[in-house]
Amino acid sequence: MYYINYHTGAGDNNAETLEQAKVLADQGAAYTQQPITIHDEDGEEVARRNWFGVEYNAEDDQETMDPITYGSFGYYGDWQE
Repeated sequence: MYYINYHTGAGDNNAETLEQAKVLADQGAAYTQQPITIHDEDGEEVARRNWFGVEYNAEDDQETMDPITYGSFGYYGDWQE
């Protein structure tokens, strides 16, 4: 079991596999200005999408392949494991 934490105090979720957790987390992502983390059954962080409070620019950020963007307000970077 994997626990999705949006760091907002509400709306967190669970999933059976890490891949399912990532998909659910991406679907539930919102403009919170907080990272999204996934934890295993022991509470250990196993994956993270960091929040960046600047507009995503593909030309400047060649390493981010799958951002979740919020216009000029910011974006979530790729999953890190």
